[in-house]
Amino acid sequence: MATSTQRRADAADVAAAAVGARTLVSESLSPTLVGGSVADWAYALSELQALADVVAAAQDEAIVRLAAIEPVVLETGELVETHRAPGHVALDAPAVVSGVLSVSAVHAERRVRDAVRRAADGPDGTATSTGLGGLHTAMAEGRLDAYRAQVVAAELEKVPAEVASGVVASLGPWFDREDAARLRRRTRRVLAAISPDLLRQRAVRARAASGLRRWVDEPGVDTWLGTFPSEDACAAWAAIDTLARQYVDDGTCEHLERARAKALTDLVTSNATVDVRVQLVAPADAQVVAAPSDVTPLDDRDLVTVHGLHAGDPDLVPRGWLARATAITAPVSPVLHSTSGALTDPDDELATDAYRPGTRLAALVRARDGRCRFPGCQVSARFCDLDHVLAWPLGPTSAANLACLCRRHHRVKQRPGWSVRMSADGALHWTDPTGAVRTTHPLDHRPLVLPARELEPPPPPPRRDAQTRVHSALEFGLEHRGGTAPPVTRGCRVEAHRPARTYRVTGLRPPRQRDPFPATPPF
Repeated sequence: MATSTQRRADAADVAAAAVGARTLVSESLSPTLVGGSVADWAYALSELQALADVVAAAQDEAIVRLAAIEPVVLETGELVETHRAPGHVALDAPAVVSGVLSVSAVHAERRVRDAVRRAADGPDGTATSTGLGGLHTAMAEGRLDAYRAQVVAAELEKVPAEVASGVVASLGPWFDREDAARLRRRTRRVLAAISPDLLRQRAVRARAASGLRRWVDEPGVDTWLGTFPSEDACAAWAAIDTLARQYVDDGTCEHLERARAKALTDLVTSNATVDVRVQLVAPADAQVVAAPSDVTPLDDRDLVTVHGLHAGDPDLVPRGWLARATAITAPVSPVLHSTSGALTDPDDELATDAYRPGTRLAALVRARDGRCRFPGCQVSARFCDLDHVLAWPLGPTSAANLACLCRRHHRVKQRPGWSVRMSADGALHWTDPTGAVRTTHPLDHRPLVLPARELEPPPPPPRRDAQTRVHSALEFGLEHRGGTAPPVTRGCRVEAHRPARTYRVTGLRPPRQRDPFPATPPF
């Protein structure tokens, strides 16, 4: 009787296989490779993508196993790891994944959740059944990448496991031939055919979860991302677009997209009262001197950094705007650390013997940190707890021993295997259960000034043509620059909305009909 000697792979075996595969693939690549046809390299690309899909499935398996490990402190004080059933997620599992993959805390939480839903699909009828195991199987076969799998899984959120399993099975033949957008539409059609009420419930949840977020993007600008009920968005867009076209017509803005952005902020601020408070800061070793009489006047066009408009990174604003706000209010200046630029309380004037910090100390710590001080977390400081780095009463209630932590990471800090210390410059040094050390820094409040150049070229004058006055570049191109593209077929409609005013467009000719099989090369 033959017996199998095959054993289940452990973490070391998986790591060794990953190292071997990575080495093998990297050795096969060379910048001097020139051989092979388009078809050959297309095939190589498809096989590499299949390999990436398999690796993504293996990552899901590794995350599921990592998340199922819970640390336990024995009566002897020894710390041991216990392995729970697949599908269990330890509180600090996303925090460990965040450090390993070098991703944000939010991304790590989503990554763990997606991996558990796909790779920890339990037997039918059990509490761990998700119905998404077919997505993990397709990834392991190299037919589905992680992004498209996540798109399908998102469409099946809150769907019963048996229904989700049926939808995934029906999508199987399309995994290796359709992109994410088509898979999303196909998933909705299948779901609507099986249970229209489930699709309606998803629409209700999406409308209830509509909202608006903003973050610092390019220097000096913010990015907004909003989702709104369709009927509200339609009315709001009409108001924004109407005002934007007026801005283009009167030359206030050159492009329609820029005009829409200005119209949005103008409509919002004109219906609200906004109070801006400015607090000035100074380095710890700054010397106050009188300004010379012949100093060059400051330019209102200079861009300077300010904190507080957004949690986290500083914003760049014109000096003129800052000067107008400073003229209204400018409280007493806190002291900055000389090397990190962090707000400090050097003489512990705000410290207290009580457990809870006073109002001024709490405001200083929140302004210094700006956000949760756990690595990769961006939760605003105003939503965070003020945590004693060294537990009170062993540690004082002072700026040098307080840090902002969101409630989740406040609890993670108290888990076995985690430790943190604060250095004099306000940096927090975190050590996770794997021994990896990550450091987070307070906001740097030292000023940064980007002066305007005297010879800076003025912005180009507004262009008075149909492209900038009436259409966006995309709309204009779709309507006038079709080239030799085939005509729009049934099922795809392009609408061009024009104002009542008539414009004459010159210099445009119908596209020339080219011979698809010319006798001579086209050069």
